[in-house]
Amino acid sequence: MCIALLRDVVSPEEFSGIHLMIAGGYDELVPENRQYLGELRHVASQLGVTSHVTFLCNVTAANKHSLLQTSTCLLYTPHNEHFGIVPVEAMHARCPVIAVNSGGPCETVVDGVTGFLRPATAADFAAAMKQFIGAEGAELRREFGDAACQRVQQCFSFDSFTVKLDGIVRTLCSSSRQ
Repeated sequence: MCIALLRDVVSPEEFSGIHLMIAGGYDELVPENRQYLGELRHVASQLGVTSHVTFLCNVTAANKHSLLQTSTCLLYTPHNEHFGIVPVEAMHARCPVIAVNSGGPCETVVDGVTGFLRPATAADFAAAMKQFIGAEGAELRREFGDAACQRVQQCFSFDSFTVKLDGIVRTLCSSSRQ
């Protein structure tokens, strides 16, 4: 877990204010869900970070919105994930994203502008997380958050899709007349 590595590179005072919220869908009837949650809890315990980690299963839309509004950043760890709406939702909420440098986030997150794209290692994620801590981190969070929201409006909003679709339809209509 990257939070254990982060503990080793920030001051104890800084670490005391850090809390990792792991949120997502969960079905108690699916054995893999129970097993994976158990493994995550075990790892957190082994690393001595249980007081800094909370597991939130089956988060409501309202809870998700509140989390994104108040979080320092979003960690998005799937490797080779398809488009992935979660990073876009975070960026719309002005929440910078730290994501694995593969799949959909490569299209949505602009590295060093709206968040960070990193290899799927705890060390790389911890190093990126560290940049959002402290006074300099607060300014970076604001800067990235504003850029992230602007990117969502420009590239992924309903208006943006409308303009793109209209252009495609007009081009196809022009081509068919020739």
